[in-house]
Amino acid sequence: MSQKIKNIAKNSISEKIGIKISDILISINNHRINDIIDYKFYQSDENLRIKIKRNDSQKIFTIQKVYSENLGLELCEMKVRKCNCNCIFCFVDQMHPSARPSLKIKDDDFRLSFLYGNFITLTNLRKMDYQRIIEQKISPLYVSVHTINENLRKKIMRYKSEINIKKKLKFLAKNGIQMHTQIVLIPEWNDGIELKKTLFELAELYPAVQSIVIVPVGLTKFRQNLPNINLVDVNLAKNLIRNSIRWRKKFQKKFGTGLVTLADEFFLMANEQIPEDVYYDDFPQIENGVGMVRKFLSNWEIFSKKLKNYQKAITIITAELMYPIIENLVKKLQINQNIRINILAIENRYFGETITVTGLLSGSDVIKNINANVCGDLILLPKNMFNEDGFTIDDKTISDLKGETGKKFLIL
Repeated sequence: MSQKIKNIAKNSISEKIGIKISDILISINNHRINDIIDYKFYQSDENLRIKIKRNDSQKIFTIQKVYSENLGLELCEMKVRKCNCNCIFCFVDQMHPSARPSLKIKDDDFRLSFLYGNFITLTNLRKMDYQRIIEQKISPLYVSVHTINENLRKKIMRYKSEINIKKKLKFLAKNGIQMHTQIVLIPEWNDGIELKKTLFELAELYPAVQSIVIVPVGLTKFRQNLPNINLVDVNLAKNLIRNSIRWRKKFQKKFGTGLVTLADEFFLMANEQIPEDVYYDDFPQIENGVGMVRKFLSNWEIFSKKLKNYQKAITIITAELMYPIIENLVKKLQINQNIRINILAIENRYFGETITVTGLLSGSDVIKNINANVCGDLILLPKNMFNEDGFTIDDKTISDLKGETGKKFLIL
C-alpha cells in the first residue's frame, strides 16, 4: 500500500525539497508506508530515501536530517479495520437509529488503539500484525479482555476463530508491549469466580498489563435480536467494591500498585464515596469512564469560584446517576455564596431510561427539558456530553442548543 499526501507543513523539509500535496508516498528507506504509524516510525531516521509517485512517474528524494526533525507530511486518513466479533453487549448494536454514522462503525484496529486509546479484541490480528507491533513498539495497546476463559469469551464475544487470549497477551508482554485492559461486567456471565480468575491471571502479566478496569454493561432500548442480559444492580456494585478493596490490597503488596480500578458508575450506583486521585494512578482509562467524577470533584472548587460573576439563577444539567454528587456540591456552594442554583437531572429518552450517565446525554433531551422547565439565566452542561469536536451523541452543538432554547450555556 501507499499513502496520499493531504497536506505539507509550511517551511518543512518536505516543502523545501519539492514534495507536493496529492503526491503518493510509496516508501521510506525501502519500507512501504501503509499508514501514519509507518510514516512516523520510518521518517525518524537521519538518512532517508523517499520514494514518491507523482502522476504517472516516480521520484526519489534523499535527505539528511536531525533525528527528531519531522518531514512535515500529513497523510490522508487510513482505512479502519473493522471488528469481526458480534458481542452480546456491543453498544454499537444498540445505537440510536439516527446517531451519526461514525458512531455505528465497529472498529477493531490496533493502530487506533495505539493512537487514540480505542479498545481492540485481538481477534483479527495476523502474524504480520504482531510482528509489526513488536518491531515498531506500538505500545501501549488497549485490550478488551472481558474474561480469560477462552470458551466463555467466545460465547460473550461470538467470534469463530481460535485465538487463546491469555497466550496472545503473554506473547505481547514477553515482547515488551504494555497494555491497558478492560472487563465489561455482565451479571451471571463473567462475574463472581470468573471475574476473580480473570483479574488474577491478568495481574500475573504486570508490569506489561498496566491497568485492569471493570466497567458495567450498558443496555439501551434498541436491543433487538440480542440475548437477554441483566444490568448491574446495587447489590452487585456494593459486593464488587468490597471485593475490589481486598484485591487491590493484594496487588499493592505484591506490585506496589492496586492495578484494578472500577468505573465511576459502580460507586455512584452503590452510593459509595468516590476514591481519591491516588486510586486512579495516572488516570490511564479516564476516557473509559474511570476517574471522570474524581477529576470533576477535584476541579469543582476552581470552577465554582467563577460562578461568583453570576448573581442570578443558574441551572446545572446532569444525568440521574450524577445527581446526588451535584446536589451535595451545590448545597455546600449555596451556603458559602449567595447564588441560586437549580439542578435538572435529565432522563435519557434518546437511549432509554437504563442509560443514566452524563456522557450519553443527548442534545435533544437537553433541549426538550429546558423548554419544558424554567431554567434560569445560565445553564451549565457536563463537559463529557460533547466529543472533542464539540458534538453531542446526536450531533448537537452548543450553538444548536442556544439557537433552539434562547439560553446561555457554559461547559462544566
